[in-house]
Amino acid sequence: MSQVEKNRQSIQRNRKRIFKIDLEVMFNQSFVDQTRAKIEENRFMILSNYAAAFMGNRHLANHNSDEIFKNRQAILTNAEPEGEVQENYVQAQINRASLDYLSHKSDINSAALEISEKMADINTLLIDVNQKIMAVNDDIVRFNSEQINVNKELIAGSLRPAEATAGDNAVLISENHDSMNKLEKNIEINRERMQKLMEVSKANSRRISKDKQEISERRLLIHRNKENIEENRSAIIGQTQS
Repeated sequence: MSQVEKNRQSIQRNRKRIFKIDLEVMFNQSFVDQTRAKIEENRFMILSNYAAAFMGNRHLANHNSDEIFKNRQAILTNAEPEGEVQENYVQAQINRASLDYLSHKSDINSAALEISEKMADINTLLIDVNQKIMAVNDDIVRFNSEQINVNKELIAGSLRPAEATAGDNAVLISENHDSMNKLEKNIEINRERMQKLMEVSKANSRRISKDKQEISERRLLIHRNKENIEENRSAIIGQTQS
């Protein structure tokens, strides 16, 4: 069999193989878009939970803490001790209530600071992600620019098939074969990574939904506490007026 015929058969086999590779690459691209969509969906749900928990429940619960302390102060202030010992006891209780309240507030400040530190770390990671996206975009633009130049050269007549030899064709076919091997290996690696990523995203989605339910249930407890605080306040007012 002549080199020309071997080249022809190799080119036909490669064309079929390239067609299959094209399908796999496009499938992976679609899979990448699906995983990214799931990740973005999770991110928006996380931000929604963050707003509900931090800006919503935290604010309402802190307000309850303030109202509880006001009630405590009113209860202790309205006490009617008899003698210096009882008076000292009540005043010490007032101090203890203040310290309990301030200790709680200080602990909450520490926890909020820890959250802020983690959010700062997350922002740093997001900056890194954006820079990675920018780098990928730069690769795409560079590739496009290079291929535009190739097209220009081909339009200008750089193809010159009349100068090709069977040996040159064999080299080109061999290079194409190596490229296909690398492509198929990368396709397989990407597929495995995407499957793992999708599993992680699904697990995250379940956690986010669970958190959302917990946030809603805690909101009900906060409102219930608010009702009990108002009942206590009414009772304090009633004792004061009696």
